[in-house]
Amino acid sequence: MIGVGSTIGAYEIVAELKSGGMANLYLGRRQGPAGFSRHVVVKAVKGHLSSHSDFVKMFLDEGRIAARIQHPNVVRIEELGEHQGLYYLVMEYVHGAALSELLGGLAGMERRLTPEAAVALVADAAAGLHAAHETLDDRGELLHVVHRDVSPQNILLGALGEVKIIDFGIAKARNRLHVTDASGGLKGKLRYMAPEQLMQGTLDRRADIYALAVVLWEMLTMRRLFEGKSDAEVIKRIQAGQYPPPGAFAETPHELDNVIMDALSRDPADRPPTAREFRQQLRNAVPGAANIEPGDLAALLWGVVGDKLDQRANSLPPGSAKTRHSIQLEQQPEDMVARLTAPVGRAFADASTVPSTFVPPKIDAAPQPTPEYYYPEHTPPPPMAGSGSGEIIPQTRAGSYPGPASGGYPQPQPPQPPPSGGGGSLVLVAIVGLLAGAVIVLAALLFFG
Repeated sequence: MIGVGSTIGAYEIVAELKSGGMANLYLGRRQGPAGFSRHVVVKAVKGHLSSHSDFVKMFLDEGRIAARIQHPNVVRIEELGEHQGLYYLVMEYVHGAALSELLGGLAGMERRLTPEAAVALVADAAAGLHAAHETLDDRGELLHVVHRDVSPQNILLGALGEVKIIDFGIAKARNRLHVTDASGGLKGKLRYMAPEQLMQGTLDRRADIYALAVVLWEMLTMRRLFEGKSDAEVIKRIQAGQYPPPGAFAETPHELDNVIMDALSRDPADRPPTAREFRQQLRNAVPGAANIEPGDLAALLWGVVGDKLDQRANSLPPGSAKTRHSIQLEQQPEDMVARLTAPVGRAFADASTVPSTFVPPKIDAAPQPTPEYYYPEHTPPPPMAGSGSGEIIPQTRAGSYPGPASGGYPQPQPPQPPPSGGGGSLVLVAIVGLLAGAVIVLAALLFFG
């Protein structure tokens, strides 16, 4: 039995972090000579599942795959072990918050990330994904890892500004112990699945690129990209591949819209071929993102959800986690919130109801005006949903979105004066009138004469 005060392998369990349906997370501590001490996370399978062969195989696959990925933007797996019939994973401990929590905090503040801050975060996540995709086996051959569950809940922002991809529990890879057949159901979060994943077709790394583009779209707009009254309706919208660029709802550079919409292409062949290429395209589209340092992201995190971080740290044994007063931030949190976020644009219907897990708010209190931009043919765009009702705009291929390179869409041109030379029609009317009058006079003379 694992619990606080027990020992598992070389680790003492000092606190319980989270209890899930399949596994429990504990804070562990490893001690050594000369006062050496390090905190880790111990993920242990729940006892009643230890005899479930399929789940155990999935758990072992998670450890085997993730342990091979060595990159600063991926949570490090240190050990995969077994203790009294229970399997466990030992991972690095990162005190911080999921991206979903950061966005939920921003929603409560009625703010959104700037394009620079959003791209800086996603660029780091893309670097971690690329490392996962490039993972090799013992023979130096690609394992063809696909995360399959890229979402705001699985992107972690640490208290020092580090960005980490977490949870390879349902990752796809060659030589997995557990194989799901076609009837095994979908794996992952529906609203972030690529069309080919929904169809349970052949997956490769481009499915993760698609999911990361959905995450970025929602970060920029503070809306759900795919909304529906039912899962079936959401699936229909994803498969249709029709939706507006983020610039329809927020101030984003034209080039960034193009990169995101390419990554959201229904056909994987039209997406960036690798997460590294996607990362480079994002940074080219928003050069200012490269100037945002981890210290800036750390200050932003503390400025938005610092109270939650302090509460978690205070609930753990002393010295387990940092509080705002125990670290030296390079920037003031309030300054970073002002610099790296912007107003959403209008008030939420009820900000107090925003959940801790991010759901971009539906706003029905006030209608949002249709963005005034034109397609290349200068015809008005189709109606756009103003309150998250799910209406869609046909997707235009990258490169055809109008707008200056600095971002946004052109405003409608002011009404033009009528062309010169338009008086000719008035002269013609006068002549016709004179002729008609002459005919009337002539007819009268003949009648009375």
